Amino acid sequence: MSSYLGSRSSMASIAAATLGGVAVGGAIALRFRWKAQVGEEIPARMQRVVLVKGGTDLKSAVLQVEEVETPKPKSGEVLVKIAAAPINPSDDGEWKNPRVTSAKPIGIEGSGIVVATGGGPFTGGLLGKKVAVIGGGSTFAQYAVCNAAMQVNLLPQDLPVEDGCAFVVNPWTVVGIFETVREAGGKAFIQTAAASQLGMMLVKLCKKEGVTLVNVVRRPEQKAELMKLGVDEKHIVVTSPAGSDEWQTQLKALIRELGIKHAFDAVAGDLTGTLLGMMPPGGCVWVYGRLAPEPVGNIEPLDLIYRKKQLKGFMLMNWLGKGGALKALFRSRRAAKMVREGLRTVFASDFRDVGLQDMHAEYIKLKEQGVTGTKMRVRPNGCSA
Repeated sequence: MSSYLGSRSSMASIAAATLGGVAVGGAIALRFRWKAQVGEEIPARMQRVVLVKGGTDLKSAVLQVEEVETPKPKSGEVLVKIAAAPINPSDDGEWKNPRVTSAKPIGIEGSGIVVATGGGPFTGGLLGKKVAVIGGGSTFAQYAVCNAAMQVNLLPQDLPVEDGCAFVVNPWTVVGIFETVREAGGKAFIQTAAASQLGMMLVKLCKKEGVTLVNVVRRPEQKAELMKLGVDEKHIVVTSPAGSDEWQTQLKALIRELGIKHAFDAVAGDLTGTLLGMMPPGGCVWVYGRLAPEPVGNIEPLDLIYRKKQLKGFMLMNWLGKGGALKALFRSRRAAKMVREGLRTVFASDFRDVGLQDMHAEYIKLKEQGVTGTKMRVRPNGCSA
């Protein structure tokens, strides 16, 4: 096993602290564990998916499975055997980037079991643990090397490891949206694309925290899905049939009644400007997605000039990093704690499983079917991982 890890480079004195460690007497315990460890036999080679060429749409993107050497963790890193990795909109957004012209590993987040460590800070106690990983850029693979301090979050150890694969992108975005509104003093706000997985998580979090959420959806059947979650019918606005302005009248009335000043829009296009026009003076529309093919539009300049309305972008990493490194650390630890405690309830996801070979084709089918509330989950090592 030692030949798999190879030699570790010598390291000078390193001091590192984690807010996830044990606090003793009000101080944050420092964790040092330098010894590299291997928990099971690790194959010399593995399979992973690479984006060979970005396309103008999902179908024209070129993805392929390749066999490569299994990566080895360095000091401060762990090797995770990936049990599952979700396909997020931010993943397929990368596939639709025609500027990508050479093969690159893909996959933003996932979950699995730590099967080896490179030793060094933050790796102690992780061997054999179920973890969620983020930011590795290569989770559509049988194994992934991750920075133990920055990219690894412990999962509840009694949770099926595959159920923790969507630990960060959607749940932390939900936490960020919720806390952004709460920090601004909002008691009610609007979300579009409310029948998406992220939208349903936001519904459940707002219900738990006693915040009123007005939900905009496209179709009556999506309204029915939200009502199953306990959403009051009067707080669901259906934009169909196309060409009807009835939904705008309903939404304007709710904005006045509830004193709404914030809306979070995952659609963009002309809908963003329409929402901004409904906002009271000083109101704000935050754009965090681009489901519509058109750019943001339909904005009345006088809303921005005289009525002091604002149009802002929201991105998870910007929210996390707001205010500097220390605040970012506290914010990320708080988000991780909230998600960990709510993985079975507020942040639970509905998945459709697929293997590495079929993930591209099956994901295209899922998108063409227009299925909402279901996320594709890639299982690189099969369903027994």
